[in-house]
Order: sequence, then C-alpha cells, then structure tokens
Amino acid sequence: MDHEKQTTAALAKRVTQKRPAAPHMPAEGRLKINWTKLQQVNPRIKAWIYIPGTHINEPILQGPDNDFYLHHDERNQASILGQIFMDYRNQADFADQNTFIYGHYTHSGERFADLDHYLNQSFLNKHPHVYLYTPTHQYVGTVFAVQSNSAFSQANTHKFTNRRQFSAYLAYLKKHSTVKTKQRTKTIHKVATLWTCTEQATTDDSGTAVSADKARTFVSVSLKKASL
Repeated sequence: MDHEKQTTAALAKRVTQKRPAAPHMPAEGRLKINWTKLQQVNPRIKAWIYIPGTHINEPILQGPDNDFYLHHDERNQASILGQIFMDYRNQADFADQNTFIYGHYTHSGERFADLDHYLNQSFLNKHPHVYLYTPTHQYVGTVFAVQSNSAFSQANTHKFTNRRQFSAYLAYLKKHSTVKTKQRTKTIHKVATLWTCTEQATTDDSGTAVSADKARTFVSVSLKKASL
C-alpha cells in the first residue's frame, strides 16, 4: 500500500502545478494539469480531482464497467486500493446532470477515505469546495449535502427526465443531509456524487438498519464551470 500511495503522490507532483491566476477559480483550485503526460500514463484517465484539506489529489479514470478500477490502479496494474473512477455510463466531460465518482474507503487514508471528513460540519465549513478538471473544462464544486445510506437509496439516482425530477432529487439530498449548507437547490443545475464506503452502520431511506459493510457515503457537489 505504501508503494501505491507513493506512486500516486509522485504522479500528482509530476503532472500538476499551481496557476498564478485563473478567471472565476478560487486561488486554492488554480491547478494546471499536464494532460499530455497523463495520457501517456493511461488514456483512460479522463479527469482530475483535488479536494483541499484532504489527501485527495488524484486522476479519475473511466473503465468499461464499474468493477475494473475497484481492483486496478491508474496504470491498470492489479491493486487492492483500486483507483478513483467515474461511472462508465457518464459522459467524461461532466455533461450529465449527475456524474458519479467512486473510490475505496481505506484505513490507511488513500483514495476516498477522507470523504468521511464531510460528515463533520466544521470541516465542511472550512473546505466547502471540490475541484474537477478535464482536458477541456474545469469545475468549481460546492458540497451541498452529505449522507450515509444504503447503496440502493434514492441518493443513487443517475438520470432525470425533467427539471421537476431533478429538483425533487436535490430536495431529497438536502433533507437527508447530515450537515447543513446554505446553497439553494434552485441555483443547482449540475452535480457530481462522490461515493465511498462508510464503514459505519446507518439507516436507509425507510429507516431500516444498514450494516457497516453495506453502508455508503454520498457527498453531493454542485458544479459550476470555470474558465481555463
């Protein structure tokens, strides 16, 4: 695990650097990504995610299914840590209304382990933003809801036929959130859902107990495009 952690950290150091300025992008999110080097590592790297206050500064891959990168790293090598990856059904440029991004919870702190920090109100208040980058776009994400629930909950909704359905989904997320945020749902037009294991027992939408091995953490992030 230590070797994999060092390898991913070395990749981040090699392909990212701070921008001196970027329109509409907070200073902490001004990263310049070397996509040429990333494509040389693996053409399945579709995006990059950076979350201040955490160890999350990693590539996002997209495989042929939602199983491969549970067991392989960014170089397609077998790995018990897996890698952070986008749902294979999503468009890689975050064009969908809800893009799902998955990563293992690990006791050693890699991948999406730090997402559980968002269950703490004070952490969210200090670090409300998630930054997502693609070769053609960059997004400022704002965490607006966080919950632990079953993988089969309403939080796991990918498609919406109209704005009314999407608005109802956003209202559901806010209602079930462990933390409170001031963002109004009517200002949200696109979201990313960060998904990992919870490792703690919880309850589902109906109030039925969910064991720790089946519980999931959903971090819901509104997205706004920023200029490159």
